[in-house]
Amino acid sequence: MSHFHNLEDGFANLEAASEWIEDDRSSSSSVVRKSVVQKPKESIERTFSEADIQQIVRQVEDVTVTAEVKCYIQNIVTFLRVHRAVDGGMTPRATIFFNTLVKCLAPLHGLRYVTPSLVAIAARKIYPHRIVPTVPDKERSLQYGSDLEAVRAYLESVTPVSIVQDVLASVETPL
Repeated sequence: MSHFHNLEDGFANLEAASEWIEDDRSSSSSVVRKSVVQKPKESIERTFSEADIQQIVRQVEDVTVTAEVKCYIQNIVTFLRVHRAVDGGMTPRATIFFNTLVKCLAPLHGLRYVTPSLVAIAARKIYPHRIVPTVPDKERSLQYGSDLEAVRAYLESVTPVSIVQDVLASVETPL
């Protein structure tokens, strides 16, 4: 799995604002990318040896997750499941992958413990493609008298990425 954390994305507890810069993503659709010609499989060299993989596995097993960070992870999962714009996709399997990725990111960042920033990175990687946004007719606030047109206008601007961002901004980050 590849991973790149853009420094412009910031880190939890280190920035006053949690707004993300979208300029880079909006222009990427207009970029023409040339296809990369791959070498035949016989000539591809292995990047990681078996020993390297075993060492990374041992490092992941030694990663510490504090009670506060575990609570933070659970709060993110809970807030995503009950978000008004989410209709589904927040499966138990996604939560297992989320917890696994959180622990795997620590050694890749040279850490033996999980930080809230790593949890936020993992949430941004695991959940956006899994979230099923709700349709206006099924949005929960209609049960309590919300106007359908107002709900429709709200949901037009909501994306899975913005849902994850909203949840990360809503959940209190441990220190």
